[in-house]
Order: sequence, then structure tokens, then C-alpha cells
Amino acid sequence: MIEKVTWWWYLVPIIPILAVGYAALINVLPSWALLVAVFAFFMWLFSLLFTVFRTVMQRFKANKEPRQ
Repeated sequence: MIEKVTWWWYLVPIIPILAVGYAALINVLPSWALLVAVFAFFMWLFSLLFTVFRTVMQRFKANKEPRQ
């Protein structure tokens, strides 16, 4: 399993996702590109939330003292 998360890599994909969504909103790209951007945004968001949850749970488990 992954032991260390590089948080900066979560910033990289959101920039083109937002760019495609914006371009579709101002009619530079076809309207179906907005659907692709929305789908990609939610996939990115759930991936980020899952990673945050896993990281928090790992730290919580590491800080918790074993019961006797």
C-alpha cells in the first residue's frame, strides 16, 4: 500500500479539468466536453476525499495506544 502521499499531485489534474469545463461553458468546446469535465471533477474529488480519509485514519491508528 502507499505509505506517503504527494499532495501536490492532486493540484496537477484539476487545472486541465477546470480549463476544459470553462472552455465548454464559453462555447470554445462542444457542450459534451462539459459533461466530461464534470465527470472528471467528481472522480478527482472522490479520489482526494478517499486519500484524505485514509491518511487521517492511518495517523489516528498510529497515534492510538494499544489496549491492555
